[in-house]
Amino acid sequence: MTHHIRRLAAACATVSILACAGPSSAATKPLPVPSQISAAARGARAHAPVRVEGAWVRAAPPGVSMLAGYMDVHNTGATPLRLVSAQSDAFGMVELHRTELAQGMSSMHPAGAQDIPAGGTLPIRPGGFHWMLMQPRRQLKVGDTVHFILHFADGSTADIAALVRTTAP
Repeated sequence: MTHHIRRLAAACATVSILACAGPSSAATKPLPVPSQISAAARGARAHAPVRVEGAWVRAAPPGVSMLAGYMDVHNTGATPLRLVSAQSDAFGMVELHRTELAQGMSSMHPAGAQDIPAGGTLPIRPGGFHWMLMQPRRQLKVGDTVHFILHFADGSTADIAALVRTTAP
């Protein structure tokens, strides 16, 4: 009896996913079976083995549509981590960018996912990697706190609080 209830529950979950996804995406993407769905996708968030230091967001004048965020992300675990993205309730879009100097000209480019070796650090600082914080949802002022969630390739996350400042800590 329990086996039939589990099969029925799995079938109902599949129907719910199909209803949310719509017929076009259901036809192009195979749905995962429940055992293949990661803990993160099921709502349980594993905390990444990281320590973040010096998290801050550069204060900007009113009306600016992009800000920058900085922090050092230390991998305190025994295996490498791959930082894949970040999100913040204060911004519609958060992307990791890198400032590069070529032929005397400075330019910024999306950096994509970054590997952090076991025991290593990813420095996200002015002049190098930085978070491009786009589509602000509210006006930030010096002293405000911005919350971030860092997402790693293994499904783990890290919750970060960054202070809005005019200069680096």
